[in-house]
Amino acid sequence: MLRTLALALLATSFTAFGATPLPLTGAQLKKKGTATVESPEAGVVRLKFDDPGYESGVRLLPPDGGKFWNLSAGKVLALDVENLSPDKQLRLTIHINSGTKETHDESRVNSGIAVNPGEKRTMTLLIPHKRIYQVPQGVPGPKTVDSEKIHGIDLYMEWPFENKQPGLVDCKLSNLRLEGTPDNTAAVPADKFFPFVDTYGQYTHADWPEKIHSDEDLKKAKAKEDAELAASKRPQTWNRFGGWANGPQLEATGNFRTAKHEGKWWLVDPEGRLFFSQGIDVLRSHTDPTIANPNNKNWFAFEVQARDLPFNDWNLERKYGKPDYDADFYATLSKRLDHWGINTIGNWGKSDLMALGHTPYTLQLADYNGRLPRIAGSELKFYDVFDPGYAAAMKNLVANAAKRNPEVTKSLTDPMCIGYFIDNELNYGNRGRQILGDHILRSPAKQASKKEFVNDLKAQYAEIGKLNAAWETDYADWDALLNRTDVPQSKGFRADSGVFFRKTVDQYFRLCRDAIKSVAPHRLYLGSRFISTDAVRKVLFDASKQYCDVLTVNVYAHGTANLGAEGFPDMPVLLGEFHLGVRDRGMFSPSSVPVGVTQAERATAYTRFLQGALVHPNIVGTHWFQFRDQPLTGRWDGEGYCMGFVDVADTPYPELIQATREIGESMYGYRTRGKLAVEMK
Repeated sequence: MLRTLALALLATSFTAFGATPLPLTGAQLKKKGTATVESPEAGVVRLKFDDPGYESGVRLLPPDGGKFWNLSAGKVLALDVENLSPDKQLRLTIHINSGTKETHDESRVNSGIAVNPGEKRTMTLLIPHKRIYQVPQGVPGPKTVDSEKIHGIDLYMEWPFENKQPGLVDCKLSNLRLEGTPDNTAAVPADKFFPFVDTYGQYTHADWPEKIHSDEDLKKAKAKEDAELAASKRPQTWNRFGGWANGPQLEATGNFRTAKHEGKWWLVDPEGRLFFSQGIDVLRSHTDPTIANPNNKNWFAFEVQARDLPFNDWNLERKYGKPDYDADFYATLSKRLDHWGINTIGNWGKSDLMALGHTPYTLQLADYNGRLPRIAGSELKFYDVFDPGYAAAMKNLVANAAKRNPEVTKSLTDPMCIGYFIDNELNYGNRGRQILGDHILRSPAKQASKKEFVNDLKAQYAEIGKLNAAWETDYADWDALLNRTDVPQSKGFRADSGVFFRKTVDQYFRLCRDAIKSVAPHRLYLGSRFISTDAVRKVLFDASKQYCDVLTVNVYAHGTANLGAEGFPDMPVLLGEFHLGVRDRGMFSPSSVPVGVTQAERATAYTRFLQGALVHPNIVGTHWFQFRDQPLTGRWDGEGYCMGFVDVADTPYPELIQATREIGESMYGYRTRGKLAVEMK
């Protein structure tokens, strides 16, 4: 009888029940991109490249000229990685897939690692066997692979944001192997799969030591943590802001600012002490409700009576024994941040926590506002920055934000406020070829950006005939240019479009800067939170250098020690989002940046990520996204990542918080030394 199989996950650390070596010879190596690949001996690969683009790396082909790797006998795919570079941190990802071109995304899984110079560690990847982990159709379960038919094993740097540089990657790969035995007993028959979400929002078909089975478990967990927090103190190296209490004394201005000290950029706290921002985003009591609908009511082990199922809200109500638990929760959270070595409330934090006045914070004055003027017909996440309505919105940005959030008003004079973001992960239209100019030309004649572009062209060319010659077009007059919506393909158009694109980006950042500095000149403008590959695009980082106090970038990768590009500006950089995940506590997805199999591996990965950031001369802080795991079945957009500091039941991950605490205690000395050492102290 055909069965549909479901995910069952172990919360305890992975223990290998023996290892099976996999054959690896020079004949199985296929270079990718610009990499140099050789096999000095059987089972060993020397991988080197200077340019991270083009997925530079190596593909390990199946043995004996076969079509597939057969990984069906192992629980984990493992590979030893030794970083041979004397001074560069290595980041590397491993990928397997069993799909076709049509199903590639659904049947491709990966993991990754960051390795310090001279260090040797094991990179691991949990093999999600389809025969064990596949779930019934319609359930947003884990990605799975046909482990008997793996096309290849690929190793490269995913989403490169590093500059081409000598010796960027120089490593030795060895001891490719399968570890452990697949847990075939974890397969759940289709007729027993539903329901699979319990009353606490947890997966029903697995167990782990911290799993909540009753309301009493929640109360016991709270009592245990309360005792830990009562016995804990914030790191001794901190002053009241979390700055370096015994470090250099710089000018105290009463506000956060930036400064370059002994070759490294820093934030400087109001008392004039060096400050590195170790923060967490989305510090809120409850977030991301699970969404119920008529088609999924059988998922839940209780009667569903609403569309939104706020499991973390319900769990906190049970944990604190009352519906109005917010004051108690935020008082506890404030103590947690001290205990965890976290000195910053990152983006999307709750004003209740900021109001306690204990922890420095950042604020977002506006996330992307699709109601503001845009380029008609364009799907880009960007604005028409030449529209008078956009300029007016920016002029009134702080006042309008204060109406929505009283914390904004307080922040104008609150020394705990570090500064402000405006927007998040915009698409400026230059990911690859610049296309914003195309979108502007396709827009109606009344579009403000189109009028501005045409006016600039009039000033440049004076006569339409001269523009036609440069663009290889046949416009009858300037009105024809305004009214037509086709896009020339000539080099002349591309050049002029590039000039106007730079003007557009300049206009955007200037208006945002003025929105803040006209009201709060003493507050830092922290930028628009680029995605990682946008931060190293010249037009964007040039504008950041001119208008922003700090360039903020969200980086979903295993390390940022080599972040940069040719001409990258000498300015402070804040990592506004990052995370690292493993499949644990019944969750389906390990996050967008998987790091192995166990929570211990995740804690080590966090440490390496922070170490790489701490030695980077530009990076002034790192903010983790996010405080809590996302729902098992996914939030509003489908993301359901196991990447929180706490799970759905508000239970902290002890390995991770031990790592963040050690970093909080030692980060100032580590950054000052500036060397990628394995140990923090």
